[in-house]
Amino acid sequence: MLRDNEHFLCLHCRETLHETNYHQTPQNPLYQLLSSHCKLQAATALFFFEQGNLAQHLIHQLKYYGKEYIGEYIGKWLALRLQQTPAFASCQVVVPVPMHPQKLRKRGYNQVTLFAKTLAKTMGIAYNAQVLIKQTSNTTQTHKFVWKRYNDSNHIFALQQQEQLEGKHLLLVDDVITTGSTIERCYEQLCHIEGVHISVASMACAIL
Repeated sequence: MLRDNEHFLCLHCRETLHETNYHQTPQNPLYQLLSSHCKLQAATALFFFEQGNLAQHLIHQLKYYGKEYIGEYIGKWLALRLQQTPAFASCQVVVPVPMHPQKLRKRGYNQVTLFAKTLAKTMGIAYNAQVLIKQTSNTTQTHKFVWKRYNDSNHIFALQQQEQLEGKHLLLVDDVITTGSTIERCYEQLCHIEGVHISVASMACAIL
């Protein structure tokens, strides 16, 4: 039986989730991957994402089986880590990677939404899902080759109502980061906002 404070994960399962602790290392592998194309303040992911590990299973359940409470659970966990880190504690607005409206209608929800909202609420900062929109639908990216994924992600995001975010420190969030191509394409749009600073956080990332 699970204890009340363990929610849907027992202590044993929680201990098998391998945290990256990247929030404690500014020049971590994820930051280095993304900063080759993006001028970021900071970058982190809570867990390592590997074939068959518990993080992959949880995110799969969240993404394809409607277990949105997993996003909330991970959001609270990550927020507690970020609040301890000056680079992330200065973030002012959480911006989720958007889903194309066609895919959103089909699935019924964006798996990043509750995760992002929980991050914002727990950290006591704003949430904005309107500024970044996805214009072109694409298939799941998990198993694509790097070059194909890069091309698929190119020019598919756009900005709207960006004036309200001028001069802000944005926290761009996604579920899983593997090659970083989606984050890079989002960054290419967000960096056009005057005076903006951008950091990145995700539920999990590939081992780099």
